[in-house]
Amino acid sequence: MSATLPLSESNPPPSHLLIVDDEPEIAESLADYLIKKEGFEVSITSDGEEAISFLAATVQNQTEIDLVLLDMRMPNLSGLDVLTWIREHPDLRYTRVVLLTAAAGSSEKVEALTAGADDYITKPYRPQELLARVKTILRTQQLEKQLQRQGQQLAGLNRLAQTVAAKLEQTEILETAIEGIHTLMEVELAAVLLLEGGKLRYKNLRNRDGEVPVTALPSLATDEGIMGLAYNEQRAIYLNQAAADGRYQPTTDAPPNYDVQSLVIAPLLVRGRAVGVICGYNKQDGRFTDFDLDIFNSLASSVSEAVENAWLFQRIRQRQQELLENRNTLQALIDGIPNPIYTINDEWQLVAVNKAKVDELDATLEELVGQVCYRAFYGRVAPCDHCLMSHTLSEKQAGHWTLNYKGDDHLPREWDINAYPIPGKQASSARAVVVWQDRTEERRLESSLLQAGKLAAIGQLAAGVAHEINNPLTAINANAEILKLTIPPDDENYESVDLIQQAGERATRVVRGLLDFARQEQYDFKADDINKSIRQTLALVQYQLLTADTQVVQNLANDLPPIVASWEHLKSVWLNLVINARDALQVVAQDRQIEITTRLSPDPNYVQVLFRDNGKGMAAAELAHIFEPFYTTKDPGKGTGLGLATSHRIIEQHGGEINVVSAPGEGATFIVRLPINSGRKNEMGRWGD
Repeated sequence: MSATLPLSESNPPPSHLLIVDDEPEIAESLADYLIKKEGFEVSITSDGEEAISFLAATVQNQTEIDLVLLDMRMPNLSGLDVLTWIREHPDLRYTRVVLLTAAAGSSEKVEALTAGADDYITKPYRPQELLARVKTILRTQQLEKQLQRQGQQLAGLNRLAQTVAAKLEQTEILETAIEGIHTLMEVELAAVLLLEGGKLRYKNLRNRDGEVPVTALPSLATDEGIMGLAYNEQRAIYLNQAAADGRYQPTTDAPPNYDVQSLVIAPLLVRGRAVGVICGYNKQDGRFTDFDLDIFNSLASSVSEAVENAWLFQRIRQRQQELLENRNTLQALIDGIPNPIYTINDEWQLVAVNKAKVDELDATLEELVGQVCYRAFYGRVAPCDHCLMSHTLSEKQAGHWTLNYKGDDHLPREWDINAYPIPGKQASSARAVVVWQDRTEERRLESSLLQAGKLAAIGQLAAGVAHEINNPLTAINANAEILKLTIPPDDENYESVDLIQQAGERATRVVRGLLDFARQEQYDFKADDINKSIRQTLALVQYQLLTADTQVVQNLANDLPPIVASWEHLKSVWLNLVINARDALQVVAQDRQIEITTRLSPDPNYVQVLFRDNGKGMAAAELAHIFEPFYTTKDPGKGTGLGLATSHRIIEQHGGEINVVSAPGEGATFIVRLPINSGRKNEMGRWGD
């Protein structure tokens, strides 16, 4: 600060008396005596009207009259009239009044006291007696004022303690503390210093007119001056004559260029450790007292508790921020996992859901959180039959189970589900995190590899057997033809030779099928419309389907892109699937139907072709072998068991896959998945033009 703040008198100002008497000589003599003996400030009025005007003016200019010496007998308005006016005035009714009366009788004394006089003195009076009574009344008045002021201080302290306790920001607490020091102590300057880096630093400094900048103020050592004493001994101290006290050091205990006459200091204690001090400089209405010290110490305690709460709140807020950041990091990691993950509580309510699960349900996180999982995911009113979450929640043990179902594309789906309990201190707050893992592709690859291995081994065996059988079978068929030419039809041996020829032809068809299955054929890949190939295939078997009373429903998508394929091979696949479906429908009495669907796969690089019938269906044991060579569900003599095995090999040569979904009595659905741009060709294959 650049200017020194002025200091008022250390001692309280003299009492102000008003003498009201219609005899000027008596009034002036009494005033002179009171001024000389006690140094009172004395004013004189000569009658009741003038006295009322004077007192009314003091209310306007806020001048306090401590005591009125009022003559009882005056013309116009008597002393009793003036006394009555004083007691009825809202601002003056507590003013001390001593009536001066010439009557010695008790009736006037009673009348004076009844009217509200604090005392009376009979004329002629002895100056010494009058002075003694005046001093007694003023002393009582001072005690009452002191009690009133202390009561106001206590009430102000209580309000301030409540206000500061409600603050959670350190800056607001220190501002409130500064206001409290000014209000309770009536000082010219108030300061708050906190410990930083081993020194006391000004955090707030304010005079009665406003805040004083603290940026240029020096930091203070904690072991110097009266401030260091209060800090280290952890006790409040006041000085009414600072310059005369050897413990006071102006360079340490006061802001720069500030003249300190009196001061009060109290330490701020947090958990028994001093963390700062609060100071009040230059009391304006007299001297600091022990009562002031108690009030100031109580204020310091309230500020200390509030500062501790602010620090705790700040740490809690920082911890919350850290937890929030950790939660956001964890949520980001969980959202980055493509598998569905969610957390539920002991009431099966969703607590958190990762992005993969939210996107799967085409919902928002806000819509899901708080719902029970089985209602949010499946629209159920009770937990799912396959779910083992109740065991994880109640026993707090990890659980594992598998879920199998058919997807929208009629293909089987398999998920591994793991549930892990989340440790918690409260028994009633059980939680668990559930992780889903899609095993469908893994199982499909396992099955595909197993099937490919089987087909490769059987193909090699079939090729060798077919070649070994083909030569003797050729001789049998040729000789049977020759015998039929040389034997007349009516010969008894003709029928036997004909049976040999038929059996040879049937064996030849089987050997030819084996060779077709085993050998590496030439694939001519070209881009074309898959729907066109299906329509061409259906045209070939239109008559057979008509005679079998079988309806074909075509759901062929119009927006499919051309695909690259060997079309003659694909037509053989379509033909085989249609014929198999027709044969499976023979057990159905009516409404025989084959539904053929083409569409884009969920992966836009592939198309799907579905052949679905409402025939007899297949059991799980049949499904496990359906693509194996020589396995057939048809009656003996009606199938070689090589059609689906060959179809499987053709689809694989195109880089695709073929699967079947079926159950007894529910028909069968064959799903063919083909790449739009096939990159497959075998060693003997060539690309189409």
